[in-house]
Amino acid sequence: MNEAYLRIDDKLMYCRHNGVDPKRTSLLFVHGLGDSGLSFEDPFKYKNFNRYNIIVPDLIGYGRSSGSINKRGYSYSAHVKNLRRLIKELDIKNLIVIGHSMGGDLTTLLCVSDPDGIIKKYVCIEGDVTQYDLTISRAAMKAIEKDRFDTWYENDFKTKLVWNKLGELRSGKIYYASLAFCRKTAFIENAKELVKRNTSLDGKYKSEIGKKFVSINIPKIFCYGTASLAKSTLKFLEENNIPTRAFKGAGHCPMTDCSDQFYKFLYEWIKSKE
Repeated sequence: MNEAYLRIDDKLMYCRHNGVDPKRTSLLFVHGLGDSGLSFEDPFKYKNFNRYNIIVPDLIGYGRSSGSINKRGYSYSAHVKNLRRLIKELDIKNLIVIGHSMGGDLTTLLCVSDPDGIIKKYVCIEGDVTQYDLTISRAAMKAIEKDRFDTWYENDFKTKLVWNKLGELRSGKIYYASLAFCRKTAFIENAKELVKRNTSLDGKYKSEIGKKFVSINIPKIFCYGTASLAKSTLKFLEENNIPTRAFKGAGHCPMTDCSDQFYKFLYEWIKSKE
């Protein structure tokens, strides 16, 4: 695994990769709220993925990337713009994107704004497609409204939920480590936008992101853990005939907590679509 920093205006984006060969298809993995590229280090250890360029950035404000000088630098549009810049700088022409949680929101937006058709396939791992799976971001919003975000973040969230409850899982340990490098302003701004973008529409399903996800016409699949996804979200996927892959007993991070099973599936799914 190699490491590099990409300068984007006044910011630095940290990126893990295995070397970028223009002849190979590239896999871009995008992490979620509070997380970092640590959640996607596993593909580097599976030899069958050596035939691909593996690209795992830390979003601005997360992990080992720099922060932004203003809040606008943490917006969804800014994150997507930075990802496009990364794709351009690496001269990627044939891309498969894999987004987890909030990273799924961002990769959905990336897919619907791809005029050159660089993105060939899309794997969404528990990205937000309805208003029903916003547990952490809603809790953050409530804490902000009560002017107790710092207390909630350090005690209720990091200590009680992530470490004490989720810490028994490999994903919980990785997430706790990532949170140590997450800038609170980035977390707050993204939690706000998570809620706004996934509760903004009228009707039964209120997610703007979900509507855009349905409209994507390249090969796509939605992956989820059976111990995590809301039943109403699963119904939304079924009603819209979205291909899905369930990981029995897994929670919100199937790519981490059942990594062998997940990456075996991912490799086979990508190969089947070639």
